[in-house]
Amino acid sequence: MSTARTWKWGWFAGFLLCASGATHGAVVTGLYEASVPVPDQSVTARHVALQQALAAVLVKITGERTAGGVPALASLIQDPSQFLQQYRYEQSPSNGTSASAPTVTYYDLTRTGAPAIAPTGLVLWAKFDPEVVNHAVRAVHEPVWGQERPATLVWLAIQSGANRSVLSSADTSAITQAMTGAASQRGIPLIFPLMDLRDQQNIGFADIWNDDMSRIQLASQRYQPDAVLVGSLYSTTPGQYAARWQLVVGSNERSWATSPGDLAGVAADGIQTAADHYARWFAIPADASGANGVPVTVEGITSVGAYAKVLAYLRELTPVKTVQVTQVANGTVYFSVDTRGDPGNLQQAIVLGDVLKPVVPVATGAPGSATSAPPATTAALRFQYVP
Repeated sequence: MSTARTWKWGWFAGFLLCASGATHGAVVTGLYEASVPVPDQSVTARHVALQQALAAVLVKITGERTAGGVPALASLIQDPSQFLQQYRYEQSPSNGTSASAPTVTYYDLTRTGAPAIAPTGLVLWAKFDPEVVNHAVRAVHEPVWGQERPATLVWLAIQSGANRSVLSSADTSAITQAMTGAASQRGIPLIFPLMDLRDQQNIGFADIWNDDMSRIQLASQRYQPDAVLVGSLYSTTPGQYAARWQLVVGSNERSWATSPGDLAGVAADGIQTAADHYARWFAIPADASGANGVPVTVEGITSVGAYAKVLAYLRELTPVKTVQVTQVANGTVYFSVDTRGDPGNLQQAIVLGDVLKPVVPVATGAPGSATSAPPATTAALRFQYVP
């Protein structure tokens, strides 16, 4: 069976650009938190666990899946206490605790996929200071990938022997667990289709398997994702599986194949490799020159609460250094933003945050627009506030 695909994504990428501006961008929380197993509450065990927790955080915020193996980042991991905000001990849900207990993701510095400490039911949860961590990462010339991340819709056709199916949000199999686990490790928000009657009318196994892009587009419109990951997972020999993948987000697209391996590993590779691509596209290099005075116009701000929300939102975006308000007029607020990276990084981050949606750009300072445009001569990034 061939593992190559030929895709024609141009018009579909345009659809995703529109959809991502409309609804589903995600601000991911918990990027600076992690839980790891500990044998006890001793000082030595706690230090090792904090190192592991910081390594897990660095995977999420740099986009480097083997962050502990990067020399510059490994030096930061040696002393996690300098970044620590808080920590606590908890019981793992797998140790007979209630269903409301926190979900635990295990990490290890050797990156073997198994906990470095044998699970005992006791875990240490740690949270690190975002500002301090980001500053330290940039200081060692590593990129920072912000909390604004593409909500990714997964269409996965699965063939195992004579059985054929499409992965749905109701699925609780090892495939779903592997993919959601990898997404948690990398800080990626996933959307699995419902595959209810409406979805079944729009798309089926053969449509995904045969790369029917018109059907994939039709079915995807319901979810309005920022990105679409399409995969075909199939058995090769007993107990072994392989997969083909295609990822598209905006004008960016990639395809790859996962070599035969165990089911969980092959399923997780779809998410892990997608996250690798996202990091290359969206993480901001430490040496990015940035831009000063980027004009950003936000329409539809009709209350003090909306004004405060938008201002706070812009200030928290990873590409933003500083924000200044230059003018307020008729429900429109004009900002001047100093950035890390280029204006494209800023625009991507704004759209993914699900607070502002883009407006067709126009030149500012046009004749006759003295009451509706700021005193600038460059093109502004224009957005509409989404209540």
